[in-house]
Amino acid sequence: MKLNLNYFLLFTVILLTSCNSSKSIRLKDSSDSKKANLPNSEIAKKIDNASIVHIDQTQRIITIRSNRPLSKGYYITSSQFRDQESSVIKLYDASYESIFIADILEGTPKITDSISRVSDLRVKELDAYYTEAIID
Repeated sequence: MKLNLNYFLLFTVILLTSCNSSKSIRLKDSSDSKKANLPNSEIAKKIDNASIVHIDQTQRIITIRSNRPLSKGYYITSSQFRDQESSVIKLYDASYESIFIADILEGTPKITDSISRVSDLRVKELDAYYTEAIID
């Protein structure tokens, strides 16, 4: 019993000291960038056999299944029945075979939405608006 208490206290001390890390997170200054009010643009090219299979609204992430490899970057989702943008997502290198993980940046994607790559012009606008955190 005393040994379990010692381990519990040691674990608590380690946990509390790790919370006070000396590393700080700085965000790039994006105060001068303005979000463009783009109308729901026409979907250029849907990625075949790529669809959303899971949505976690609390962590704002989605799981995508695709038979083709997807590169990291910005994508838009749209309903399979109409060509109207429903959300903007950012895909990272987190993948396992045909399963990919992406962050939800804007909108509300739905299960079975199709995925399309964002145009180069829109990538520049999204990069200016959604900055990456820099860890010191």
